[in-house]
Amino acid sequence: MRKILILSALTFVACHTVLAQDPVFSQFYTSSLYLNPALAGMEKDIVLGMNYRSQWSGVNLPFRTFQFSAIHPIIQQGVRSKHLGGFGATLFSDEAGPNREIVSQGFSVASSYNFQLNRKGNHLIAAALQFGVIQKQLNMDALQWSSQYSSVMGYDPSLPGETFIFERVTSPVIHAGAMWRLVIDNRFKPVNMFYQGFAVSNINRPKGFYIKEKDAPSILYKIHGGYLHQFSNGLEVSPNYLIQYQERAQINVGAYAAYSLPTVTSKSITDLTVSLGLWYRLDDSFIVTPGFSTASWNAGFSYDANASSLERNFQGASAFEISFAYRISIIKTLKRFSTPLI
Repeated sequence: MRKILILSALTFVACHTVLAQDPVFSQFYTSSLYLNPALAGMEKDIVLGMNYRSQWSGVNLPFRTFQFSAIHPIIQQGVRSKHLGGFGATLFSDEAGPNREIVSQGFSVASSYNFQLNRKGNHLIAAALQFGVIQKQLNMDALQWSSQYSSVMGYDPSLPGETFIFERVTSPVIHAGAMWRLVIDNRFKPVNMFYQGFAVSNINRPKGFYIKEKDAPSILYKIHGGYLHQFSNGLEVSPNYLIQYQERAQINVGAYAAYSLPTVTSKSITDLTVSLGLWYRLDDSFIVTPGFSTASWNAGFSYDANASSLERNFQGASAFEISFAYRISIIKTLKRFSTPLI
């Protein structure tokens, strides 16, 4: 009975957490428009990407999160092609609980415009707006509330639970973001790149389930950035970070190293890049991420080893995540400055 009460209490807390705070991907650097709508202006190829995350399945409190993003650049062709920006669309789904007690689903579109800071196009600022709709649904038959437990008989379904206006709500959402990027690309030296982004989500505070809408999600602020250094031997190293604030601060810091391996086939030579990343989410978990990529696709896997008190009390409070992106080149002569981070 004690274990049931603890799990029920955790379920109650987790439900409120999902409703109050937005989910976060460990591979935030590959989540594209979910991270920052201004990333629609960074890509010079058509990019299709997805992330899937499974969390806490080992303690019977699973969270399953999925996002899919599509980006199409806006290119002004001519003697000197100019990257004007890009359009994007993203699908999102988040499920909480072993029986899908809470489900959030959304769709949004983004438009980004690039402000070129020099004639070469390697120094720019992208500004973007993202508009969409989100639907949240509660499976009331699967939920148990702390107010439905008595000291005499334990769980009593006849006791009243929480009070809601609706079991399903649909709301518009508005996000915004900006990105700064500087690429140092000397002809006889490896590429170096600096990038910095800022995003704001839930600007219009989408409505929630409760009376007086006390669970409407708070505005989410994100600051992210990093540095990429390529070496002449095919090695590249990139430290980066993500700081976000939504009622409380969350900080992710880490880096990845990648090495290009030329693969020779009977028809062509294709560069295969192998990467390994290590991150730390402060007061939460250690994250390891191996990955593979070529000029047209990249794939990654990450594992979160929980370092909080939850792991000490409940074995299996970890998470794993997979990501995949596919690129379609539009203009061969337009040089692409991007990595798994962008």
